[in-house]
Amino acid sequence: MNVTLSPDILERIENEVSAGQYHDRNELIEDALRHFLDRRKRDGSRAEALRRLAQAVDDAGLYERVLLPDRE
Repeated sequence: MNVTLSPDILERIENEVSAGQYHDRNELIEDALRHFLDRRKRDGSRAEALRRLAQAVDDAGLYERVLLPDRE
């Protein structure tokens, strides 16, 4: 796989590798992708949990009773 990265990103990668944070570029990029994919999965799970919570609040009529008490 070939990936084109901006000069800024390449410099940052080289700085991290040079600082001894990673053994090589591949290790850094693998780690970065793993973190990105884990975060994306976690964010998706949170969004789904919020949708379920919102649906439960709506089904129970709590939105109208608690958040809009003046409309009763």
